[in-house]
Amino acid sequence: MAYVTRYSLQMMLDNADEAKKAQIIGRALVVLFKRQTEHEKQVNTTNVNNNVGFTGADGKSGCISAKSYIKNGTLADWVVAKWMKKGSKGYSRIVKYHAQLNEAAAVKEQYRQAA
Repeated sequence: MAYVTRYSLQMMLDNADEAKKAQIIGRALVVLFKRQTEHEKQVNTTNVNNNVGFTGADGKSGCISAKSYIKNGTLADWVVAKWMKKGSKGYSRIVKYHAQLNEAAAVKEQYRQAA
């Protein structure tokens, strides 16, 4: 079952106010950060091309942004703007991670149903 699709995530972001966008992006970044290897988390990079966590292009900024969200509970406006920037297909940068976010949502739902 799809909990997070490319379209649903983009619509959620497009319809959110600025504070909600920061929360959505921050929580997504934390999910992706947790999927990085321990070494990658420590050095703020992506060294292993395993399609888990951030891509190489987003490794440094993704790790730093996620750590900032964990520490402060919000993101700076410029960080939100970076992840909201739309690419040639019309989707925000964070949306490229929709499949990983869907996997995490499915696991969370399984735990919720088991409880």
